[in-house]
Amino acid sequence: MKLAVSVFCFFLLFACQSTNGHSSVIEENKMIDVMAEVYLLEMHYQKNYGAPVQYKKQLDRALKILFSSHGTTKASYEKSFGFYASKHEKFIQMNEAVIQRYNTMLLEK
Repeated sequence: MKLAVSVFCFFLLFACQSTNGHSSVIEENKMIDVMAEVYLLEMHYQKNYGAPVQYKKQLDRALKILFSSHGTTKASYEKSFGFYASKHEKFIQMNEAVIQRYNTMLLEK
């Protein structure tokens, strides 16, 4: 009897969870915005400091501020990045959108 109750509770627990497996994934257009800014920060630190060991703490602080300004977290960004990266064609399109934004910014200067 205890086993039956335990099994029932186990299935009930999973049945009550969200059926949308990617509910915490950042929306695509917002993700493109965040990716563009993350890439810029990473390029800035790489260019100015070289070795990641020299700038990791500073970059982490800058990224924390960036994620906060977008109402997200590093964990959510990493999960979303993995989600979109697993969809190869979509991820290529998103990165092309990031590049297009950079080109537009450069042309406006």
